[in-house]
Amino acid sequence: MKIISKSLLGATAIHGIYFMTTMAIGYVKTVNYEPDWEAAWANVENLPSEVAFGSAPSPLLYVGSFLATVLACGIILSMHDKFSSNSSETGVS
Repeated sequence: MKIISKSLLGATAIHGIYFMTTMAIGYVKTVNYEPDWEAAWANVENLPSEVAFGSAPSPLLYVGSFLATVLACGIILSMHDKFSSNSSETGVS
């Protein structure tokens, strides 16, 4: 049970870092954006009549990614426990 809880914690940390980094990059891009009014005014004919703000991936993608990360963290932790117990038994440090 210890490996499962550590895997869940690791996957939560990894996804938290991912989401916070994405938000921080978006914030920096928004703050530093300077529109080019002259170029926009020169191409008035080419302006679109509808605005698209982007698309969002399916929430199932994030669930699958989270479960895959939990599995990967569990495998890494179990391998670490296996190799660390073998090295302590053989006297290797």
